[in-house]
Amino acid sequence: MAQAGARRLSGGEIAVVVVSLLLVAAFVVMLAVRLSTADDAGAAGAGSGSTPTGTSAPGGTPEASTEPPAGEDLSGVEFDFVSPSGNIACDIDGERALCGIAAFDYAEEIPEAETRACEGTVGHYLQVTAEGASLVCDTSGQAPAVSAGTAVLDYGQTESVDGFTCQSSETGMTCTHDESGYSFSVRRAGYTLS
Repeated sequence: MAQAGARRLSGGEIAVVVVSLLLVAAFVVMLAVRLSTADDAGAAGAGSGSTPTGTSAPGGTPEASTEPPAGEDLSGVEFDFVSPSGNIACDIDGERALCGIAAFDYAEEIPEAETRACEGTVGHYLQVTAEGASLVCDTSGQAPAVSAGTAVLDYGQTESVDGFTCQSSETGMTCTHDESGYSFSVRRAGYTLS
């Protein structure tokens, strides 16, 4: 038995319903992605890892840190030696080997989370400690500057001080914490943390 007053939707009305349902589905998917991204970022900021971001253990297993890089004014660093090109300079003390690079082309490789967490610049400085290797957040607003008379570490030469060793090569500078094996390498074109 047919019901009185019931009518069928026209083709145009069906199209409007279908388009509306598609728009609602797209909105739900976008909302889920947005919430998932926000949850991932929140989880990354809430962790308690002790290895700096982007480092991996000497065996090659990645260990992501969730701690934002600590900001530090590095304008007063007195470098111990500089590469023959003059672009990379390093300082070694009992706590870390720190290198600054004046000009680099790897800005797009730096994780966005690190640049957002830094109230300065990330990329000009790298360090290695007994706990790992990392980029350093510099709050000085200045590129590394080398004092006149700073010793040159020729290509193929190494400098070992306080349990750290840095090696200069034509492809950049590599610094290692001797006991743990943590290290970083930096050159104009890129960097690695291991």
